[in-house]
Amino acid sequence: MIAYSEEYMLELGEQAYLEMTVTDKKVKILKSGALVDPLLRVGHALAAAADKPEYKWEFKLIDAPKTANAWALPGGKIAFYTGLYPIVEDEAGMAIVMGHEIMHALLRHSNERMTQKVAVGVATTAAAIGVGLSNAKHKVAIIGALGVGGAVGIILPFSRKHESEADEYGLYLAARAGYDPEAGIRVWQRMADASKGERPPILLSTHPDPLDRMEAMRRYMPKAKALYEASKKQPNRRLPSVR
Repeated sequence: MIAYSEEYMLELGEQAYLEMTVTDKKVKILKSGALVDPLLRVGHALAAAADKPEYKWEFKLIDAPKTANAWALPGGKIAFYTGLYPIVEDEAGMAIVMGHEIMHALLRHSNERMTQKVAVGVATTAAAIGVGLSNAKHKVAIIGALGVGGAVGIILPFSRKHESEADEYGLYLAARAGYDPEAGIRVWQRMADASKGERPPILLSTHPDPLDRMEAMRRYMPKAKALYEASKKQPNRRLPSVR
């Protein structure tokens, strides 16, 4: 279900990205240095493989060592948290996670989420979408509609479907960009180890279980490996340590 134009979604993505990485003074963006360099290298390689020239790709590194997270907004606006560095370990692992986020943008998942939220009668979100981020009281609702939240039984299973789609096609994107897709198995094994079993029940989770994701990736691996072998392979540099 797609209710909103690509032009409108690109505008919302720009506004939300500004709100979340510039306007919010609690967020610390690293603009240069050894931690930022790999993010830009991997990001631009993936953007080239995505072949979406109308997107104004941006990749920002948020200095938050205790936060293992990344997200994407419409139009190719990507944020990556330093807390993911110990989990992804190298540029191939980073490419797996960033490929996943980029596919959320390419597959227009935010548009589907917003459409569905309005379809199930989320009035505040509908109002927020109608005025965009120009109305301060609606900012939280619309940012949530662009990527998080929802009602159990309707929104959450749909979101898990999005995550599975982004896993599969993000793996192919990383492989096409020249990154070894086998890194995906290693990343999700480390993610499972890092969670230490502290996950909500699958019914209440917007993300599939890490072990289930690993099994799915093994099924995708033959196609991903073929794409990787046909690619111009990228050097797999280890990521610097986060202090």
